[in-house]
Amino acid sequence: MKKIYTSILLILLGLTIYLCYTVTLQNNYLGFIHLITNKFTKEKYNYNVDLVSIYINKVKSNKHFLSNKKEIENTKEVSNLVYNNKEKTIYIYSTHSDEEYSYQKNDIYNIVPNVKTASYILEDELEKLGLLSLVETENTIDIVNKEGLKYYESYKVSRRFLEQRKKENPSLVYFIDLHRDSVDKNATTITIKDKTYAKVMFLLGLENPNYKENLKLMESMNNYLDKNYKGLSRGIYKKEGKGVNGVYNQDFDANTFLIEVGGVDNTIEEVSNSLKVIANCIYNYINSN
Repeated sequence: MKKIYTSILLILLGLTIYLCYTVTLQNNYLGFIHLITNKFTKEKYNYNVDLVSIYINKVKSNKHFLSNKKEIENTKEVSNLVYNNKEKTIYIYSTHSDEEYSYQKNDIYNIVPNVKTASYILEDELEKLGLLSLVETENTIDIVNKEGLKYYESYKVSRRFLEQRKKENPSLVYFIDLHRDSVDKNATTITIKDKTYAKVMFLLGLENPNYKENLKLMESMNNYLDKNYKGLSRGIYKKEGKGVNGVYNQDFDANTFLIEVGGVDNTIEEVSNSLKVIANCIYNYINSN
């Protein structure tokens, strides 16, 4: 019996050493610790960030488990970089910061992924392409509730963020308002080449007097998606009239756009698959302009 216990302990010790080795990068820190400290210590306002799914995706994509510098240099994402500017040029925020995704697969961990989780995934995917982003850490809805505003007045709060962040970071050029739709999964999910994605949709406010400039950007990105991932985009939804915002802060800049990524029933993995495509889409747009 003693030999059996000794054997079990040796096996566990071996597994521990192996795991420590496989998650150690060139500069000798754990990929998981790096993932948390680099991206998610920014969370100050009780967002339930889906670390489990994102970490699993990191393992699958093999981005934080490359064993040496040579392998990193040979990856497509790094070898094709054309942007080496250290300034942040993209601002990612969420006017409706309380929009959540499905957490059925991860409910044993009591983790609820939301649009803020998606914002950090997009930031990460853009960074792989050499595009640095600033993710808003303030919780829009907390401020709405604190100030006794109506839910539709969330755009007033996010407008403050836009103006303040641009003032603090003059290098910002593109402004992305990330949302999640409320329609069912049949309308927001598609499988392309055996991979499941959360569909995306651009929203354009026609009551912005300069909406044609915003439209050019959205059409360019929508055309890219249609050409390379047919069916992933639900198109450009144009809104105006009574009972709608009609502007969505798109008058702030011609490069301001609102994008709905998935719906309430999509998993964070499906959303993550789409965000990688969106990052490539943004990269293509910037590169072509």
